[in-house]
Amino acid sequence: MEIRLEGGEDAEARTFDGSQLTFLSPRAFAPGAPIRFTATAGGAVRAFEGRAIGSKRIDEVRFEVRMRFVNLRRDDRSIWSALPAP
Repeated sequence: MEIRLEGGEDAEARTFDGSQLTFLSPRAFAPGAPIRFTATAGGAVRAFEGRAIGSKRIDEVRFEVRMRFVNLRRDDRSIWSALPAP
């Protein structure tokens, strides 16, 4: 699933385990740093916020970022449940 970070960078959501999202990003986030982004689902753009758990460089231009949601509503959980579990 494609997401757009608050700074305008595109990122790609990879896995979701019910509370933790893993995505590929062009930038790293320090542990505890806020992460704000939007995702488009069903034609609607929805805003989300989380806190970084950690980032790991996977190649010259991307990082694998793990985060926990801080504002995930029950009805929004279905958006992410289509992603595979880690």
